[in-house]
Amino acid sequence: MIVKFDNYVGNRPLVLDPTGSTNYRYTLPNGQEFNITRFGYYISHIKLEGPNGEVFVDPMLASAAEIKGYYRVDQSDPSTFEIRLKDIPAGQYNKISFNLGVKEDGIVEGAVAGILDRAAGGWFWNWNSGFIHYMFEGHSPASERVQGELRNRIRLHLGGWKNISPTDGTPQRFFDNNVTISLPFDATVRVNKTMRPSPHIHMDALQVIGQANFAIDNNIHTPLEGRPFAQRLSDAFVVDHTHQ
Repeated sequence: MIVKFDNYVGNRPLVLDPTGSTNYRYTLPNGQEFNITRFGYYISHIKLEGPNGEVFVDPMLASAAEIKGYYRVDQSDPSTFEIRLKDIPAGQYNKISFNLGVKEDGIVEGAVAGILDRAAGGWFWNWNSGFIHYMFEGHSPASERVQGELRNRIRLHLGGWKNISPTDGTPQRFFDNNVTISLPFDATVRVNKTMRPSPHIHMDALQVIGQANFAIDNNIHTPLEGRPFAQRLSDAFVVDHTHQ
């Protein structure tokens, strides 16, 4: 099965602009204009289910030598839009579920390879707050934030893989912002030696942004700050159609 992710902003395809661009393609419900210069998210723990008890669980492995079952949809790299699932038992399937993010379970503190390797560009904070599950960067005239020579910056980095309660009465800082997303296919699909269905999952970035005000919400960069946005992730994904 080839699972295809198509990213949108409302009903418009998500298009990246160069960092520093003042070409504002999109508008929030409150009228604030913005563009997107960097975008993507981690997918893991994919599971397929069927009406007759069929189950497929994508194998998971995270080590310094090999990564399995972890994927990063990176808007700057179209080759990442498709996730190819292999060795699915023949049968019918009508539901897909996956984790949006990278869970602490299965990853030991230390070196990991590929898209999880910070040295190779993995989106990782530290061993308390973990990975950035959902990466959104751009510009908006509504934002007065300056980052180096860049102006009007917006950065929504949503992540966190642990719940760590405070011991001194201060507000909790670390949250597990992994989100399990379960989606029905638009029709029951069949997998066998000759049939490779391809469900297309649409992701709407506006659903995640919600009622944000980029004059204020322009630098979300901790698990605590990202929690309200992460809670909207499950509503941002839908199976639009499936090629059988």
